[in-house]
Amino acid sequence: MDINGSNNYEDDDRYPYQSILNLYESSLSPDVIASQLDISQKEVVNTLVQVHKDNQFKEISIIEASSKPKNEMINSISDIDIENSIQEIQKRTWKKLKAKPIFDIDLKNTQKILEKVVNTNIYLVILYVDLVSSTKLSMNLPLKRLTTIIQVFTQEMSLIVDAYGGYVFKFVGDGILSFFFVADKDKLYLPCSKAVDCAYSMIKVIKEGINDILEENGYPELNIRVGIDVGENAVVQYNIKTKYNKDINEEEEEEEEEQIIYKRNSNNLEDADKKANTLETPQLDILGYAINTASKMTQYAKPNQIIMGSAVYDKIDKNKKKNFKKIHLANEYWDYIDNSNGDVYGLYGN
Repeated sequence: MDINGSNNYEDDDRYPYQSILNLYESSLSPDVIASQLDISQKEVVNTLVQVHKDNQFKEISIIEASSKPKNEMINSISDIDIENSIQEIQKRTWKKLKAKPIFDIDLKNTQKILEKVVNTNIYLVILYVDLVSSTKLSMNLPLKRLTTIIQVFTQEMSLIVDAYGGYVFKFVGDGILSFFFVADKDKLYLPCSKAVDCAYSMIKVIKEGINDILEENGYPELNIRVGIDVGENAVVQYNIKTKYNKDINEEEEEEEEEQIIYKRNSNNLEDADKKANTLETPQLDILGYAINTASKMTQYAKPNQIIMGSAVYDKIDKNKKKNFKKIHLANEYWDYIDNSNGDVYGLYGN
């Protein structure tokens, strides 16, 4: 049984799961598939029925993830009190500069939602944000100061993504990869618009909030660049990662320490303790064209500029489009192809 209570034929060697799917998608009937794979027709039918049920469950999960409010999420920047948000961000930034930096962004929600759609192709709006001239910062700042700046940037940008209903997927050096779910690939306006509004808020927070505090404390100002694209992506699982369960209540810590001392004298109890406090979580990744383009296009962005692919530009409203112009790059720098027409994929910058 898998995490959703269904039989996971894909992980069972007795069932040639992928072979059955490949042959079925080639329009072969279950009896022919059974004959070719030397298994019973019942096994083939059961596998296909389970796949259909799993796909239905995953479709429902995607719709729920993209439509349910998250942390009182709202749909446009005009509804968000940015000024108050900036004041709160400045307070947090000041505390991080004056005290030991604490990074407390939790990616568990992202992990849980992706587990529901693993091995599924889904549409996502990808937003990638990174720091401008981070190499120069690393050369001119002591490591301790650089670490503080990166933590401030990473945490505050992640909180903005969350406020707009997006999900932070991973941190890549000085960059953050996040996504917005698409419930219906024919209705891209809302997720694309939320991603663009999110990017505008990021720039506003950096310029009007974080930089003021950094300057007051002798730090260099920050500039960011944002890339946004949309497309079909695959959620894949590579392996199982085992990690120690640190979710232990403070009230239980003393009791746990006493147990550890006792368990050192018993290998059996120690093994039991390890099993009880170990979580197995799948290592998930997102693969797709939009992941690559969203990160690559930021290389051509000016400080505090947003660049989006034509698939996003085509879906936002006229008022947003007015702020963006097409960017012309030589093919030697940008050679990504638009699958819809075979031309070089268009980029637009504000």
